[in-house]
Amino acid sequence: MPSTPPADSRPNPLPGPQRGPGAAAVLWALLPVLAPGVGAPLAFGVAAGRRPSPVTVTPLVVYTAAVLGIFALILPFDVGETPEWALWSAFLAMVAGTVGAVVHAFAILQYVWAPRTATPPVKAPKAAPRGAAADWVTPQLEQASRLREDARRLAEGDPSLAKRNGVGRPDLARHLDDGGLVDLNHAPVEVLRDLPGFNESTARQVRERVETLGPFQNLDEVILEADVAPGFERHLREYAVLIP
Repeated sequence: MPSTPPADSRPNPLPGPQRGPGAAAVLWALLPVLAPGVGAPLAFGVAAGRRPSPVTVTPLVVYTAAVLGIFALILPFDVGETPEWALWSAFLAMVAGTVGAVVHAFAILQYVWAPRTATPPVKAPKAAPRGAAADWVTPQLEQASRLREDARRLAEGDPSLAKRNGVGRPDLARHLDDGGLVDLNHAPVEVLRDLPGFNESTARQVRERVETLGPFQNLDEVILEADVAPGFERHLREYAVLIP
């Protein structure tokens, strides 16, 4: 007869509270200006350490290569013998890289410095009554919720990357699991009509509105224009995402 394995009842400690973007985040974004030349690779090195993903690792490689290219322009010449064209080229490349890195850093600041949500402690499951089926639904729901949270954070931090990875598009072939999110601005009618509070007519209304007036900016617009019943709003907010 199968027996229930003993569960570890010790609670998992939660990490301390994480602070959101603040003075430290602004100083991080200004590193390319505060340390011209090396500031951009340093800033995106910090970003890659906090949020290792193509959003942070790719610019780290690009800005590092740019700095090495600047040095490659002037190092071959002896001190005092560097031609003006090389000096001006290095100067203009450094200015362009510095300004571009600062703008880039502020563009992904929310993504890099978003508070890290603490994972709640996993409670030891109670032993199921003899003959009762094991509860496998709850862990699946919790996992899907975490996937949706991660996918939303990606969509807010880098909408283009989220779109390329098919966040909110279950109709596309993709490798990323977003926990069941649906992008109201891009998903087809066949997907929209399965959302809580939606039907064929509502789905077509939303699709036609986006094609005519452009993407929705917030979910309240969708709820108002599509006349979603109040009883479905909470469920819709759980599964809907709006990618520009």
